[in-house]
Amino acid sequence: MTRFLLEVDELTDKEIKTIEFMQFPEYPVFRAYELDSMLKKTILIPKTGVYMLRFQETGLSKKVCRFTLHRTPANAETARFKTRVDWDIRQIPDYSVRKRAVETGKKTDVISLGGQVTVLASKFYLKKPVNVYQFTLPPNTTRWAYRISVGQATADARRNDADKLKSILQTGAVKIMGVQPETALAAFALGAAIDMTVSTAGEDVEYAIVDYDNWTKFSDNKPYSAYMQQSGVSVDVQRRYSPLQGTYYFALKSDNLVDDINVHIDIEAVTDVPVFETEIYLEPK
Repeated sequence: MTRFLLEVDELTDKEIKTIEFMQFPEYPVFRAYELDSMLKKTILIPKTGVYMLRFQETGLSKKVCRFTLHRTPANAETARFKTRVDWDIRQIPDYSVRKRAVETGKKTDVISLGGQVTVLASKFYLKKPVNVYQFTLPPNTTRWAYRISVGQATADARRNDADKLKSILQTGAVKIMGVQPETALAAFALGAAIDMTVSTAGEDVEYAIVDYDNWTKFSDNKPYSAYMQQSGVSVDVQRRYSPLQGTYYFALKSDNLVDDINVHIDIEAVTDVPVFETEIYLEPK
């Protein structure tokens, strides 16, 4: 004998005509009528078999039900009992076997992007001191982080942040993330509380994260819209929750009159890729 605690909530303040718990094919174990709020019922299951929970209603309006089934084992021997019962299609010829993909979870990963671009000096206003770095966020991106840095400040920031990552790895603080970050920027993208290096000292750059149309406006020194804009930064680090898909641009501008600058852009995108399994089910012919 096994007990099931059945809990049902009707979420739209409308009546459900009947709720039935049946032993296959049509042996009723429990019925409730005209449910309009909440139902909580302990159901005794006398033997192993196939059981169905069936909702019926006759109204025209949409109804929403939330339900849970909590199984209480009859004894210690049945605590690990496999509750899934395999169907023998030969005994139920009125049904056909079907297969469907069912999402069973998500796999979190971190994808590294980035590169380097040179922004020319204005050469005393004879050159256009702008350039652009294009990047495309991978599918299923849920958040991402970037570091933008100029010249020698890049190496200093990476070294400092690597030391900080080593410290939090030693404390085990990243274990709850489910992914082992390879860089401090990846840990920051995943949500770790890590104090990333930023600086306004030394060579600096103005940047904006834009789409293509706004990059052309930025390049022509016209008013533009941006997801993020900063000026006078030597090293800047940000975590982003938008945009999350598509191709975008780091629009870059230098105020140097003589010397060109090298701008490094590191990007770590966190993706949650759905994981599917094949489920076999029966459908009435």
